[in-house]
Amino acid sequence: MSIHAARLVAARMRMRRAGLGFIHKRKADIGGMQDPTLRATTSSVAFAASTSLPISIENETLYEPTHGLALRSTLRKDKSSAKGFEFFNNVRVYFDSEIEHRCLLRFMTRQDIAEIHSQALLFNYKDAEGKLREHTIDYLIIYKDGWRDGIVIKPERRRDEMEDLIERFKAHPSSAQVDGFQYLSETYGSIEAAENADFIFWSRDFDIDHEVADLLEIVRTINGYVRFGDLMRSCRDIDERRVAIWRLIDLGVLFSPTGERITELTFLARNPAQ
Repeated sequence: MSIHAARLVAARMRMRRAGLGFIHKRKADIGGMQDPTLRATTSSVAFAASTSLPISIENETLYEPTHGLALRSTLRKDKSSAKGFEFFNNVRVYFDSEIEHRCLLRFMTRQDIAEIHSQALLFNYKDAEGKLREHTIDYLIIYKDGWRDGIVIKPERRRDEMEDLIERFKAHPSSAQVDGFQYLSETYGSIEAAENADFIFWSRDFDIDHEVADLLEIVRTINGYVRFGDLMRSCRDIDERRVAIWRLIDLGVLFSPTGERITELTFLARNPAQ
């Protein structure tokens, strides 16, 4: 038995001991993340590479994705690092590393962010010798209320160095381009957070407002914590209920206080403000 298969068996045994073995007794009608048709991020209509004008197809207006405010593209050939991009509000947002990618996925699930731009702003600062230097931040985030954050992403081991760099940014007039700075590392862009973000994106592909409304009525009666799997008991369709749970997590009604990878065994709390 492979390690992967052994982990799956162990997970199912833990679910049976928790009284949630019923979840695996019904075949899912809604595919999971392994179904590539549910993860399509590009239109079936090819965009013209030479124009940024809107293209009208069957009464729908499609726009060619842009680089946004990016000063440069990071898609260099480099086998030693993870480089790529995601689309957010029709803007191609680049990432240079796995940490940047995971942070970006987490940004994209937030409801309060209007725009994300990669490699967007250039800041000046003076080094320890007083020489003027420049640095391009990893991301510019513009919130729906207009607040602008400059995001610097590096491994946690470089925290002291990056926080010192941010303080040097603030001492230069170029810092007026944003309202604030944030330093983020793998503690924010964790593997668990990225996996949860994937399921949130997956849940957005389904129109199940009726099931979300039914679940919301149930959740509003809950005080304290409830296990993810327990919310799938006595429902009309177990697959739609799974999606509805993730939609409520997306909307901030339910959340995991521990920040762990959310599974059927995870205890969720209800946001009292919702």
